[in-house]
Amino acid sequence: MVNVHIHQFKAGGTVVDAAALEQFQKQWATYRKLVESDLLSHRAVGRLLHDNLNQRFTAPFTFLDIACGDASMMKRALTGTKVRHYHGIDLSQPALELAAKNLAAVPFAVDLDHRDFVDAMPRRSEHADAAWCSLSIHHLATDDKLKLMQAIHRAAGSRGMFLLYEPTRRDGEDRAAFLERFRRTNEPLWKVLTPPEWEQIWHHVSTSDFPETAAKWCELGRTVGFAQARQVFADPTDFFRLFRFDCGE
Repeated sequence: MVNVHIHQFKAGGTVVDAAALEQFQKQWATYRKLVESDLLSHRAVGRLLHDNLNQRFTAPFTFLDIACGDASMMKRALTGTKVRHYHGIDLSQPALELAAKNLAAVPFAVDLDHRDFVDAMPRRSEHADAAWCSLSIHHLATDDKLKLMQAIHRAAGSRGMFLLYEPTRRDGEDRAAFLERFRRTNEPLWKVLTPPEWEQIWHHVSTSDFPETAAKWCELGRTVGFAQARQVFADPTDFFRLFRFDCGE
């Protein structure tokens, strides 16, 4: 059964990750074009998520999906694993309504929360054996990334695992160089987009994306207490990388 818990913001409250909400509400169709064309390597990443979960968990486990969106990848990635409970958090209620439809027939329990994950995670007391976040944490400043990863580490406990898929700068590459390389490489590559759709994406990336290097992503994980932090995948364009953080053996 899918339960959608709606948590409304207080009057005058601040949405920390407002850029992510705007990305969904105004650019969702554009983003879905990239996903459906596999230009963000979701198929390979979904297979790696599935394989890493099966490698780590031979008994039933709980799964936390941070900034879950419509959970379109999760139905495939979690099929054939021993997941017993899925908890998705997202700032967009329309996204959660799509997630509820996508996960309606799965054989495990599902809870979906309409909340800003930046606000929700430090307040979350429930344990999660495995946590996942994709293409969302890079919107935050480095100190805020650290605080969020601290909350994820607390949720994962002593034997949990966190998988993170994010845009990543190359070693020695600053943000300006990353953005220049992003536009030079992806504007001609993402041919499924119309010129206005590309400009939507470019505006979002150039104003809201603050990627770290692979070394920094791993350093953040170790700083908050993960015993192991390593890169496990880079997409063919070398813009998006998957990291695995383990609490312990």
